[in-house]
Amino acid sequence: MNTININSTDLSLIFWRKILDNSFLKQRTMQKDFFKKIDSLDELRLQSSYNTGSISSTTSWLLFSITLFFKPKIICEVGSFIGKSTFSMAFAADIYSKEYECSIYCCDISNEINFPNITSTTIKQFHKKNSTEMFKHFESDQKIDLLHLDGRLQNEDFDLLKNSLTEKTILILDDFEGNEKGVINFINLLNNNLISRKSHCLIFPIQDETKAKYNLLERSTSGVLIPLKTLKITNQ
Repeated sequence: MNTININSTDLSLIFWRKILDNSFLKQRTMQKDFFKKIDSLDELRLQSSYNTGSISSTTSWLLFSITLFFKPKIICEVGSFIGKSTFSMAFAADIYSKEYECSIYCCDISNEINFPNITSTTIKQFHKKNSTEMFKHFESDQKIDLLHLDGRLQNEDFDLLKNSLTEKTILILDDFEGNEKGVINFINLLNNNLISRKSHCLIFPIQDETKAKYNLLERSTSGVLIPLKTLKITNQ
């Protein structure tokens, strides 16, 4: 008999719709205030030593939606800049904070920007520190539930991450296109056996038709590595 084969393209369509269906009510009730807070972070550029680009509004909402869906306890981010991605995840963590506390660890090698106190979620900043210096902070038994990579991993990181990543860790890869850092990080994670095709499945950046359905107007290049253990076929 023939089998039904589901590839990453097929699964990507399902993934983004499930994630965004879950946050749809929040989109209607709090998205306007959410973007007002995210946009206000542009004022922090005045503190920057290196003023660079930031994520799109679509990527902000996708980070919020992924965090709200999976409810990670420990989030780690490489490349925080003015905090748009950091707070996108933190605002989602605020929603489920009554269930358990979430902590976010983030680093930015180029800047020493102090984030405002606009979230109840704990944010630990590593000012002008690279990813290696941040990962050294983690205890051997401390596991990362969600890792957002908006910076290129260093060679030293891979040995450090072997203690912190698990088969249940979700990884979000910014700039997942062409030869950009998201693709390079993906290849290096595979080559260093931190993930495998038996443990994680690649989700491609959100498709235009899905963006349009949920009224997300700007482009996003975020790919996701989801644990196969998070997938389940149900009758309903």
